[in-house]
Amino acid sequence: MITITGTTHQIFGFPADVATASNFYRDFSRILPYLPHIYLVKAYGPDQFRVMYHTFELSVYRVRIICDMQVKFDEESQTLFITPLLDKPPVKAEATVQSLTAQGYFISRSIFRPRGDHSLVDYQLSLEARLPKPFGLMLMPDKVIQQIASNITDWRIHEIAGGFIRRSVQEYREQVTREARADQTVRAARPELHSAVVAPQPRHVR
Repeated sequence: MITITGTTHQIFGFPADVATASNFYRDFSRILPYLPHIYLVKAYGPDQFRVMYHTFELSVYRVRIICDMQVKFDEESQTLFITPLLDKPPVKAEATVQSLTAQGYFISRSIFRPRGDHSLVDYQLSLEARLPKPFGLMLMPDKVIQQIASNITDWRIHEIAGGFIRRSVQEYREQVTREARADQTVRAARPELHSAVVAPQPRHVR
């Protein structure tokens, strides 16, 4: 088996206050599409999910890592946790000529801090798994395979985190722009109300 681990720690700015930022990111179903190479398999409940890490490596191997997770937000510390969901049956590790499949662990932690009228997000992400040895690399020493796999995973996890930050912030900016335009459209469509001007009535002298 090949043990892979990738971890990254990044801090980024978010163009809204802490309450808005945390509400935006704690909706996992909404933010999932912003994670490169991560796809939803099923939702067990509102905050419990099975996802799949899916990449094509070395131009030969299709790698699938299945991760069960739960999402929790701690109001006091303003921290969003994504941790392994351990009560689900794991997938069976499997290797074919062109694919590798195994159960893994997707873990992240996001701490939201105020910075003026914006927010800073302290973001940490990791992916762990034990993959079966590829058929085509049976003659290669395990240490060499382990090093190659670790380098690829480390590169991929940075790619996932960087893409997630860029996509999610961009989507929020576009969402704010759409809402502002919609509000302007509604205001422009409202008829302006003017106070009726009553002409003075002529006075009759008796």
